[in-house]
Amino acid sequence: MQPVEAEHIAGDDDLGVTLLADLEQIGIVEVRSPPYCDAGPPLHAHAKHAEAFFIFDGELTFRLEDGEHRAERETWVFVPPEVVHTFAVTGDSPARFLDIHVPSSGFGDFARGLHAARSEDELEAVRAAFDQHPIPEYSSADPELLVLRRADGADGETITDRPGRRATLLVDAEELTVTEFFYGSGERGAKPHVHHHHADGFLVVEGEFMFAFRDGSLPVPAGTLVLFPPGVVHGFDNDSTANARCFNLHMPSSGFGNYLRGRNPDFDQHDPPADGGADPASVIAVRLR
Repeated sequence: MQPVEAEHIAGDDDLGVTLLADLEQIGIVEVRSPPYCDAGPPLHAHAKHAEAFFIFDGELTFRLEDGEHRAERETWVFVPPEVVHTFAVTGDSPARFLDIHVPSSGFGDFARGLHAARSEDELEAVRAAFDQHPIPEYSSADPELLVLRRADGADGETITDRPGRRATLLVDAEELTVTEFFYGSGERGAKPHVHHHHADGFLVVEGEFMFAFRDGSLPVPAGTLVLFPPGVVHGFDNDSTANARCFNLHMPSSGFGNYLRGRNPDFDQHDPPADGGADPASVIAVRLR
């Protein structure tokens, strides 16, 4: 198994949209965009799923019913279901960011459809099939539920902080947890295990992690996303001679935040089954553009 190129939807290498993953549990696109202030989606809400963003470069401004929130590089933003929102690329330079939907709710088809539509009728059909709705007439969710956390030790809840190892919980919601892991050279991670009811993912942003599978192992360098569907045995370490950093995603969370805090002994994490678990061919490993 080797990381593959993601599905390019629109644009070119410098500006465009790339579909990184489209699982039941999560849909992700990588977006490269010049600044714009008025060309984003209208204010809307998702009734049955949450939306999250990670900003690699540039600046995004999120507009809610109660005002605006600006987010710059190395920042995670989480928008719970029913929170009315939109966003735009602001500032003076292009932005590169991830747009994440948990669960996917057909986000992959939605992203493909938006860029393939050739008429307003086709666009309306694409929008109608996706869980995205105008501002509801009834009361929407409290915009203060928005989560905005800077990474690299700046924000979040510190779980572990010692020489060679840091774990920081950045997003802890029912739909998604995001934990930042910093591992020094040779630091051991998680032994091979399996999740029965939720998916597990890793976005490697510095260095390289080694992931263990049923049938071998895979070195995963910075700029790679790896997603493990339920039932696939996996583990990870930093076997390199350099530091490594990644973001670990659990979707849905299944109480992973409390598991890190030592409060959830029944977390959905189990020893590898006798039959070796699900086929690792279902694992998604993609290179970001």
